[in-house]
Amino acid sequence: MTDAPPAEFLLDGFPPAIQATGRALRALVFSAIPASVETVRPGWRWIAYSLPEKGRVRNFAWIGPERRHIHLGFEHGTLLADPEHILQGAQERLKKFRYLTFEPAIDIDEAILVDYLQRAAELAVMPSGARRALVEAGAEAVPMIRTAWSPPR
Repeated sequence: MTDAPPAEFLLDGFPPAIQATGRALRALVFSAIPASVETVRPGWRWIAYSLPEKGRVRNFAWIGPERRHIHLGFEHGTLLADPEHILQGAQERLKKFRYLTFEPAIDIDEAILVDYLQRAAELAVMPSGARRALVEAGAEAVPMIRTAWSPPR
């Protein structure tokens, strides 16, 4: 059991436009990945999304509100194919995460966001050894667009 506040409580501390974008992103995560588990990380001021898999929690995305903008981040973002170079984080030399920033409105096609979320979820439930091999090989995940996400078998 956790004593973390609900996501609405975290978002309520931000300007109305950031709150609205945060609510839209939350809805998008749940529509793209219905099995998502939402956890508020008050210390980081993040809303984290994970998938329960084989007794483990597999983090795949997070929403990070700030005063002037809001982020949608991906746990294993360095492994996401990003042909349009819309993901941020490489310039900061982040070794694992990649993210999108909205200032404050969502300005990317919803289908593109759903695709990133679905691929991030696929990476999250991938065996850690397989992810490690991708990192060591310097490979990117194969881009896949699905109409409905389901965990790999």
